[in-house]
Amino acid sequence: MTPDTNTSQQQNGHNTTAWRVLERIDKEVIIPTPRWQFSLSEWAIWVLWAGTVFFGAVALAVTAYVTMSATYALYEATHENFVTFLVESMPYVWLLLFLLLTYLAVFEVKKTKRGYRYNTFFILGSSLAGTLFGAIFFHSLGMGYLVDKTLGQQLSMYMSMEKMEQKMWQMPQAGRLIGQVESPQSRGEGDVINFKDGEGILWRLSDNELNERERTLLLSGALVRMLGTTTSEFSFHACGVFPLMQERAMGRSDMMHEREEFTAMMQSHRRMTDQNDSEFVGHMAPEVPLGSLCAHLEMMKRMPTR
Repeated sequence: MTPDTNTSQQQNGHNTTAWRVLERIDKEVIIPTPRWQFSLSEWAIWVLWAGTVFFGAVALAVTAYVTMSATYALYEATHENFVTFLVESMPYVWLLLFLLLTYLAVFEVKKTKRGYRYNTFFILGSSLAGTLFGAIFFHSLGMGYLVDKTLGQQLSMYMSMEKMEQKMWQMPQAGRLIGQVESPQSRGEGDVINFKDGEGILWRLSDNELNERERTLLLSGALVRMLGTTTSEFSFHACGVFPLMQERAMGRSDMMHEREEFTAMMQSHRRMTDQNDSEFVGHMAPEVPLGSLCAHLEMMKRMPTR
């Protein structure tokens, strides 16, 4: 076979291949994809990544709000210990959402044009850093509280922190009530205090063991959480009154202050268990049994000694 013949066959082969390619393009009506579409797809992936980081930050901000609230909660009054309280109050939905969005953020970066160049741990670390800084910023603005409260109001199935508190504190059989005084007023001698709870039930209150601050808060007509014990049907002996913050998120200092007041109040009642405490007996109202009703509450056993 001569070189000219070989060259001719190769040219025919090339022509045949080119012809087949052109024929397929013509037959399948293949149209080249414009470059702008690839660029748009690339940008869409990055926008999606930014969205996952943003919503991951929101999820983490809600988690931080709920966790911080749980840390300073009056859990001795509602649960056997802090662990059981934390298990019930942890925002598992938000934690799972945060983990899912973090995974999606890493997955989306991998799909970009140059995503293969980046190490998975680098992408994960940068995504987590963006989410963390965003969560700190959103938490400082109170977004965690706002999102949690709004979802609780709009979705009946969503258990917000507000709903959780109402559920835990509207339990008169366990010595807890949530609600407000029906007709706020300055209490005079012999006046009856009528308290309407979260279910609209009217209670007759005894405030003999409340301090002045607690009486003032109670009689202001504000929504409150109340500790005590039932003495008869629809009669309640109050031992502690605490504000119910529903209009704004409590700051860390407010939560610490409330926690300190709760602990001091509980310790004060606990010291009254000594029936020979002459100072307490001398200032005790006639209808309060010797030794104090509040001092013998079941929750007192869960308070640490000082």
